[in-house]
Amino acid sequence: MRFRTGLVVGLAVGYYFGAKAGRERYDQIEEWLDRLRQTAAYRDVRTKVEDGLREGATAVRSMVEETAFGERAGQLDDTEELDLDGGLGGRPTGTVRSLFNDPTLN
Repeated sequence: MRFRTGLVVGLAVGYYFGAKAGRERYDQIEEWLDRLRQTAAYRDVRTKVEDGLREGATAVRSMVEETAFGERAGQLDDTEELDLDGGLGGRPTGTVRSLFNDPTLN
């Protein structure tokens, strides 16, 4: 409940000061941000952050697959169906039917 109250208060205060500043101040800030976005340093930092997020997502996905399926991660036996269109990042994954047949999940 405290989080929700803090969130509502924060949004209200932000709205109040944003409305008080007006359109001219908003345009000034937006112009400053546009100049910042055009710098090489900004582009380098953005690229590094995107790469880090991509690597982190891959690591988390691998960890979840290993935890859920053990050594079977990414492997299907002959009785399981393969969904070539689905999955995260367009990777082939087992169907829902194969997940229910997995003894490590039951």
